[in-house]
Amino acid sequence: MGVYMEVAESEFTEIIKYLEEHPLETNKYRKKVGDGKSQCFGIVNKRSEIPDLSRQCWLHAPLYRLLLDYARKHVKISFTGIQVNQNYSSKPHKDIGNLGDSYIVGFGDYTGGELNVWNVNHDIRHKPLIFNGAENLHWTQPWQGTRYSLVFHTLLPRFPLIRSLEDYDVVCVENVWKIRYTDLDGEIRYLWKKNGLPHPLRGRKKS
Repeated sequence: MGVYMEVAESEFTEIIKYLEEHPLETNKYRKKVGDGKSQCFGIVNKRSEIPDLSRQCWLHAPLYRLLLDYARKHVKISFTGIQVNQNYSSKPHKDIGNLGDSYIVGFGDYTGGELNVWNVNHDIRHKPLIFNGAENLHWTQPWQGTRYSLVFHTLLPRFPLIRSLEDYDVVCVENVWKIRYTDLDGEIRYLWKKNGLPHPLRGRKKS
């Protein structure tokens, strides 16, 4: 477990602005371990399919770009996914779907809200913490205000990974932010709100 240098408040300004204007949806799959809004960006497990890019990346491509920009400047561990939490209060749990160390940082106008790891409170507001969430029981302490957090982590995949984060770029095409990638036939493709990867549950593109 380790602590990073404190991050300036200004580094979160654009992320907060986006989240205020485009609040995340509630993730029903995370209700078992907490309450609030929480979505994962990057590579995610997809039911019985091969892990691939989360739909959140093309639904919120400008935010995904901001998250990657932040990571390039501040995150020194390898990662495959980014959990974005918005007033999400987690119960005591372990991240059984993750592998190795995670990087977590809190931000927003709030007081309290420490991350408790095995009964030790850690103030993560602008103060990133490295910890192994798969092995260490952890939860969120109560807070007042608006609390956001980012968790950069590595996925424990159900199936071998075929694609990585580096296969996808966030680009602006005709004033629209999209995800660019090369398909198996060598063709350049774009993912955006009106043209995403097939939905794992319905077998159709999610608009």
